[in-house]
Amino acid sequence: MNGLEFLPGATKDRMTPCILLAPWANSLTLDRAIDRVERAFPNRNYFLDIDRDYQFTNLESGPQQELARLMESDNAFANWVEFVGRHENAWPCIQSRGQSEADLRRQIEAIQELGRPYCMRIVRDRFPSNIQEIVAAFAAGGAADFAIILEGGWTRDPLTLSVWFEGVIAESLQEIDAAVPVVLSCTSIPKMFSAFSGITPVPFSNRQLIDQISRRSNRTRVIYGDWGSTRPREESGFASRPLDRIDYPTDGAWYIVRNKDEEWDFKAAAEELIENSDIWDGNLNIWGEEMIYQTTINEEIGIDTPQKNVAARVNIHLHRQAFYGAGDIGGMNLDEDWED
Repeated sequence: MNGLEFLPGATKDRMTPCILLAPWANSLTLDRAIDRVERAFPNRNYFLDIDRDYQFTNLESGPQQELARLMESDNAFANWVEFVGRHENAWPCIQSRGQSEADLRRQIEAIQELGRPYCMRIVRDRFPSNIQEIVAAFAAGGAADFAIILEGGWTRDPLTLSVWFEGVIAESLQEIDAAVPVVLSCTSIPKMFSAFSGITPVPFSNRQLIDQISRRSNRTRVIYGDWGSTRPREESGFASRPLDRIDYPTDGAWYIVRNKDEEWDFKAAAEELIENSDIWDGNLNIWGEEMIYQTTINEEIGIDTPQKNVAARVNIHLHRQAFYGAGDIGGMNLDEDWED
């Protein structure tokens, strides 16, 4: 959320996030999670889905009880529709688990009555057994007000998912009008960083994947999506604090800067990136680069925790991907009008 919040408005205007809803920190209601999203992405629309990977730990917790109620499929997910109705900037992902075509049509009609666009989000690791019913219900609802997100999740190499994406598009989505936009999303951010030493590039091939499928598909709009340089939630276990490092995104790779043998702290890693490499841009005029630069001066106002490193990485990655293909984005005037 910090990485998203501190993006310039011009960058936010070029993206539509898909947010996975789960209880936020130590909040007392699930609405606080929406408050946090809308503080990070104010006065803009975003897709909203339920985080099905969230691990319930205390069903006496109010927000966890609320999330459990949103997962109830009764009356065509009426609780979900009611929740979405209270948050006007949210464009909902239709909840399809265990639903018949008639149930899905009811849910879609209820969302249409709210005057909202909506989304079909298909997750590879939870591919729905009722895909035919889902597609039939969406096809019956018209083609003007929804999008499709095909979620590949985490992979070592995005190009290995091309067969799955192309299969879903060519076979499962045949009935869907070709003008409906399809977002292809996945992430290959490393799960472990212990093998990295020095300044190590980690290329990602999401853009090649989009180009490849766009050429082979009959879809009018195939849209880039990713996890903002993060990855889906996984079961948590005890883990020691990771070694200090700086992550720096470019258009097609993340550079991991760490050195266990030389005991680099955040400051040393930032200095190595800025002073001893040719990948540092320094002219993006965005918060993430400023955080890395400040780390070379004073960690306390730059990056001094792993969480701040991730936030800076997310900020830079989102900015670069939002402006991908726009030419030289260094030195852009991203100042925003000041309001009291």
